[in-house]
Amino acid sequence: MRALLFGGALSLLLASTGVATAAPQVPAVPIPAAPASAVREITPERELALVSRRAPEMPTLFLFYRPGSATERSFAAGFEKELAGRIGLRWIPVRSGTEPLVKQYQVTETPTAMVYDRRGRLVTRSSDAAAIQTAVRKAADVMRIDWAADDDPRMQQIEKVMGRRLKGGIMKTMSLAPDFLFSINDLARKAHFSDGFLDRRVKEMIATHVSALNECKF
Repeated sequence: MRALLFGGALSLLLASTGVATAAPQVPAVPIPAAPASAVREITPERELALVSRRAPEMPTLFLFYRPGSATERSFAAGFEKELAGRIGLRWIPVRSGTEPLVKQYQVTETPTAMVYDRRGRLVTRSSDAAAIQTAVRKAADVMRIDWAADDDPRMQQIEKVMGRRLKGGIMKTMSLAPDFLFSINDLARKAHFSDGFLDRRVKEMIATHVSALNECKF
């Protein structure tokens, strides 16, 4: 059982030294979801950075389309029906093709969709429904907390020092600060994964119980 929750480390340390303490009741933080009515229209009459109009904490799809085209209205309605509530939806009506925002993003055909992940990185620009859906799934996989990529020198340093690849998200969330990760890992190894005032088996049970109370999926 390796369900050590670092947020409950203080309780575990106090327990291991014989000091009684109650497990912290940390409520789960809900992931915000956009209501079906959250489709917003952006006027193309002035230039702006699309990333500034992203939905908070979720991917966003920006769609340049011609509202006068029944086919393109149907295209937009399909995405609205399928994706509303899961990602942010922003529709940009194109009427003449000379609008400042249309020219800024060099949109020469409609519909054109741009999908950004929760961190404001462009995942794809496409007019193909299947490609857009694939991009949406990819953008949705981006975690709420950032960490170093597998080819990041910091991740390579961490794996070299620790002698193994980091698989759990709990550990990866500290990969942007290797020194901090090494300190936390050393603390966990000494305080949790070893016998002391309490043996390791009891510590594992305490950590598991605290994790359950905190609704920690890890």
